[in-house]
Amino acid sequence: MKKAKSGIWWKLVITFCVIIAIFAGGYFFLDKSIVPQYFGQYGIYDVPDLVGVVTSLYKNPKESKIVTNKYTKTDLANAIDVLQEAGYKIADDGSITKDDMQNFKGDKELILTDRQFAAVCNKLLEDGILVDALPNLNYLNTINISILEVNIEPDKDSAAQIGYNEAEVSFIAKIDTTDIREQMSSQMGTPIFLLNMIIPETLYFTVSYHIDLSGETPAQSKGTIAINGRTEKQSKILINLLIDFIFPEEDEMNIDKFTRELGNIAIEGIEALGEFTFAANIDGKSQNGIIVNPNIA
Repeated sequence: MKKAKSGIWWKLVITFCVIIAIFAGGYFFLDKSIVPQYFGQYGIYDVPDLVGVVTSLYKNPKESKIVTNKYTKTDLANAIDVLQEAGYKIADDGSITKDDMQNFKGDKELILTDRQFAAVCNKLLEDGILVDALPNLNYLNTINISILEVNIEPDKDSAAQIGYNEAEVSFIAKIDTTDIREQMSSQMGTPIFLLNMIIPETLYFTVSYHIDLSGETPAQSKGTIAINGRTEKQSKILINLLIDFIFPEEDEMNIDKFTRELGNIAIEGIEALGEFTFAANIDGKSQNGIIVNPNIA
């Protein structure tokens, strides 16, 4: 971790003083001199940029405001029933082990709605099944990531033998930052209380991308990412800051790669079940999802 960058956290402490000073006067001086001098290297060039970062950090949205396709306990229970009926080995209490998921896959076709899959994907994260499949996210501690919803919109022009090969996929990931703050405190020599002041306990990432299954492996494209219910443009500076401080230089992490890695949560979650295509209007309803079948060509 780059020690030189540890100074940014001390600079962020003065953010509030800067904002107070805005109201007290001296806006032009702050906008043209102070802010670029201290924050320019991080993409914060003026007062509006600075205020946007602070707002993103401290104005966490209510989940009900951003989660529009929330799954329920019933969705998880129904998904578990579907998987067990298809031959997957899942304990009666719903717990899933890595060995069972790898060695006792289903032997017949199954369909999960996007809400049911979201519940299963979250369970796979919770039980540590996806840790090895997402090595680049270890610095976030995948067990501390929760999937709140998944939305799947199949491309009707990509019909396959079963279902569809392409879809627009979006999901919302909720990340508990406890481990991140402790890790950063240790590596950067920054007091934990300071990081507790700067980084909220929870961050919400909205990731969207296009998936194409026509090749040998699922391909992502047109990926976008946003944080805490803000737009992609409003989120860019803050996400770059977080990437800069969470990931070591050798990871060569950037916002595009970070978007792909978060996007892999959904892809790896589905692939943990088997080969798949996308489903539309399940049971004649408007809900979409996935079709999993070991025999899909």
